[in-house]
Amino acid sequence: MTSAGDLLALQEIDLNRDSRRALIADIDYRLVESEELIAARELVQTREAELASLQRRQRELEASLTDMDAKVQPLETKLYGGSVRNPKELSALQHEVEALKAKRGELDEEGLLNIDAVEAALKAAETARADLTGVEAAWQADQAQLIVQRTQAERESASLDEERQRRIAGMDAGALGIYESLRTQKQGKAVAVISRGACQGCRISLPTNVAQRARGGMVLVQCPSCERILAN
Repeated sequence: MTSAGDLLALQEIDLNRDSRRALIADIDYRLVESEELIAARELVQTREAELASLQRRQRELEASLTDMDAKVQPLETKLYGGSVRNPKELSALQHEVEALKAKRGELDEEGLLNIDAVEAALKAAETARADLTGVEAAWQADQAQLIVQRTQAERESASLDEERQRRIAGMDAGALGIYESLRTQKQGKAVAVISRGACQGCRISLPTNVAQRARGGMVLVQCPSCERILAN
């Protein structure tokens, strides 16, 4: 005969198995890149892209300044070399040189500002990379610990599986069926202990005759309220 006590012991095993399986599922969920790590990596990519854009603009400005100098130099040579004597042509040359120099001044100012921006972006990228290194190190350490925990939980779960098989080997099929059905319905707690005349599953006082029958242990008795199997 399978007693309520037998099923209570089985329930303890099953609850432990459930907790190990829940732990394994939680570890599996965490054995992926964390949101913090993903965010840190994305920030590095953003900062490096910003730096690359500013460095590219700096090269463009330097090329434009070089090109501007190449244009101004022959014009100034022509303007001040004495080869041009026509006042109108000289005036036109003067305006052209001044316009080019004004443009060059604007480019030069932008270049100076861009240099400051490049330096700031470089520091921001270095900070982001350093932060990423720290986050990655912490994540990797956490992963190693999680793997150890998962291995232990799997080992314990396997041991509990074996213990469960030994427990149910001689159990009555009918009693086991009732237990399994209630376990599904009652979030894993099919058996409730009687304490001070009340079912500890639903906390409702039991009729005297029900409590006495449950204490007798001759048959499985269920709580009239929550239907859990009653055990002393």
